[in-house]
Amino acid sequence: MIADRARQAAAAAALVGCLLAAHGTAAADAAAGARLSAARCASCHSSTETIHSTVPLLEGQPKAYFIAQWRAFRERKRTAPVMVNLAGELSEKDVADLAEHYAALAPPPAALASGSDTGRALADRLRCAACHGSALRGTHAGAARLAGQKVQYTTWSLQLMRSGTRSHGTAAKPDPLLADLSNAEIESLAAHLASLR
Repeated sequence: MIADRARQAAAAAALVGCLLAAHGTAAADAAAGARLSAARCASCHSSTETIHSTVPLLEGQPKAYFIAQWRAFRERKRTAPVMVNLAGELSEKDVADLAEHYAALAPPPAALASGSDTGRALADRLRCAACHGSALRGTHAGAARLAGQKVQYTTWSLQLMRSGTRSHGTAAKPDPLLADLSNAEIESLAAHLASLR
């Protein structure tokens, strides 16, 4: 009798699990993400025009990083007005679809980005690969892809992190790792990162 009840309880639990799965969040849809990207994101984020030089490329960003940034805008931990408004309009499903779409893409070739020994040495000294992955393409744990990112966007972001205006992972604000870097060093590092694929 106890065994029968245990089997019935297990069967009921399995049924509830199946029902929750059926009514829970659907799997991300890259095609839906592509449509949403074309309508809402690509005109700025996929652009390599000078006017968009401080808008990051999203191509190749890991899904966890993409979703974390959307949440930061939604919760106003990051404050770009356009993104705060857009983050409030997008559903969790929309963001999952966009993340799926962008994670499958590669950044476009950088027209003027050429790495330097100085930038490469800085990336090694700062141990960027320890958090951002051996090829600096980001991680499933949520670290950003640095390889192929726009030079001016990366330069601007690192300067914000150095000053403490923007967080750098779990580092203190301002980030002591970046505190002693000059603007010229930051630009060399950004150019090196942009040259990677």
